[in-house]
Amino acid sequence: MTYGEPHVDVLIAEYNAHPVHNFAMEDATVFRHEGNFICGDDITVYLRIEDETIQNFSFDGNTASITTAGASLLAELIIGKSLDEVMERGYDTLSAQGLNVLPRRRRAAVIALLATRNAIHLYRKDTLPGTEDIIVEEFEDLLDD
Repeated sequence: MTYGEPHVDVLIAEYNAHPVHNFAMEDATVFRHEGNFICGDDITVYLRIEDETIQNFSFDGNTASITTAGASLLAELIIGKSLDEVMERGYDTLSAQGLNVLPRRRRAAVIALLATRNAIHLYRKDTLPGTEDIIVEEFEDLLDD
C-alpha cells in the first residue's frame, strides 16, 4: 500500500491527530535537530539512553503529517531497543509497519530516524568529520529527489 490508499491515509491521519511522544524531553541524554528544506519540516528528537539502550524517545518541532506519523511510529519501534538495532533501521522499517509513502515524501517519513541516528552518533561521540555524511549516504535514495 502507498500513500493515497485508505490504510496508509488512516495511519497518517491517526498519528497526526494523536502523535506519540510529541514533546521536548527535559531529561534527554542527547538530542538532535534536523530540517527538511523541501517541505519545511523542522524536527528535534530527544533520546534517553541507558546501557546502550533507548529508554525513551520524543520529538517536537514544526512537522508535516507524514513526518509526525514517521516520528510517532518510530517512537513505538525503538523504545527498549539497543543503539545498534536502531542504527540498522531504515525506511523499510517504517514501510513494513504501514507507512509506505511515495518516493518524493520519503524524506518526510524518515527525517526523525535520520535525526535519531545522528543523535546516536553524538552520544557515542563518533562525530568525526564526515561521520554524519555516512548517514546521509545511507539514506541517499530516500533523501535525494
